[in-house]
Amino acid sequence: MRLKALLLLAGLGGSSLLLASGCTQTCNQLCVENARYIDGCLEQWDALWPSLGYDGRRESEGPAGEAAGSQYDGGPAGEYIERCQSRYSAATTFSTVESAREVRLACADDLQLLASSINCDDYRPNDIELDPTAD
Repeated sequence: MRLKALLLLAGLGGSSLLLASGCTQTCNQLCVENARYIDGCLEQWDALWPSLGYDGRRESEGPAGEAAGSQYDGGPAGEYIERCQSRYSAATTFSTVESAREVRLACADDLQLLASSINCDDYRPNDIELDPTAD
């Protein structure tokens, strides 16, 4: 399912890590664009952010000391973006050089796929197994 694949791209994580690599910025941009795509398709999919696991409230303390239970900037979409970026950061920082390269290439491919999509049924991101339920 397309929506599940998008959600696999996001991940759990209480904080976004600052990223120095220009290539990793591609993954950050992918997270932002995926959130926009999901937000634009929710009505067509008959879904809401909370039904996808994003209620916009922090479960733990945020990166700048935001209290648990506080609202993410941008609400549920902001939560998706922060968790997604944190997961990509961990995937590229704590892996082999070749694995990190594969993740970054998949991000670039997915951005191209997303840019060429016309509606809510034709974007199928690469599955790079970034499971949002994994710790």
